[in-house]
Amino acid sequence: MSLCFELGKEVNRQFMNKYSNRKHLLLAALCLLVILSSIGGYFIYKHIENSNRLKMEASGKHLKGYNSRSIYVYDLTDGKVVKNLNGRERLPMASLTKLMTCRKALQIMDEKKLRLREKASITKKAYNLTVEQKEIMVGYKVGEKTSFADLFYAMIMQSDGACSNAIADILRGTITGFIGDMNREAHAMGLKNTHYESVEGVDKKKQYTTGEDVTKLLVSSLKDKDYYKIFTDRDFKSSTTSEHPDGLSFSNAVICKFEEYKNKDFKILGGKFGYTPEAGKSLAVLVEKNKKKYIVVTLGHKSTPESYAHVEDVIKIMKAAGNK
Repeated sequence: MSLCFELGKEVNRQFMNKYSNRKHLLLAALCLLVILSSIGGYFIYKHIENSNRLKMEASGKHLKGYNSRSIYVYDLTDGKVVKNLNGRERLPMASLTKLMTCRKALQIMDEKKLRLREKASITKKAYNLTVEQKEIMVGYKVGEKTSFADLFYAMIMQSDGACSNAIADILRGTITGFIGDMNREAHAMGLKNTHYESVEGVDKKKQYTTGEDVTKLLVSSLKDKDYYKIFTDRDFKSSTTSEHPDGLSFSNAVICKFEEYKNKDFKILGGKFGYTPEAGKSLAVLVEKNKKKYIVVTLGHKSTPESYAHVEDVIKIMKAAGNK
């Protein structure tokens, strides 16, 4: 195409010098036609190429008619799968990792005969790691004499990374050791498409799960009364400490977000959000409709941090669920 431009310039120069020569005029017109055809062909090619690329990206990111890449719906009351849309694809899980962190931590506490009301603190190791990874923290200080309950509720309700790491550090002695416990538990549960590399869900290349596996994890874990309560309580007020004499108050982020939609077709009983730039947005939620309970898991909603279109996926699905 650059050769045609150069030829066009040369012809134009000759034409200006010999404007009365019809042969030069014809040559200029022909060259101009070649140039325009080349430019037009180039832009048509780029348009087709770009359209194909966008189609491929869309098919890889979102399910048709939805905003998420994977959606899995399970009827907990009747014990059956309601919807499986790409539910077995391995995808990053973000903070849904904490669902296993919670399960394994409660198991270890039971083995050690520890109770949620007993004192526990953010460790320096956990705090430093959380700061380094730029994770969410609700405000507990290193060494602050709070409780295990405070750490668990902040981890699930507000996705506090320091609390997740502190729980692992306290109960196992090392965070990496606790991650090993999580993977052994996943294997024992038959979660064949799940692997953990952190306790809080920061982006890791070898950390993945599926909608189906997250559902299996919740089906089993919600049978534990402490787990169920932590997952479903809407509001929580922490212990009073010297650093926080009035305690800290926070709510379940998932329940509060769904309340903004003022939906009356079903009730959100509890849930957990997840988000990282690599994983996109994920969601695991316990829903009640027509006296039946459902677990809905979405993974891979790629959008801006402000978008909650995966919440709209759940609303769309649950409005139709159970209708005849």
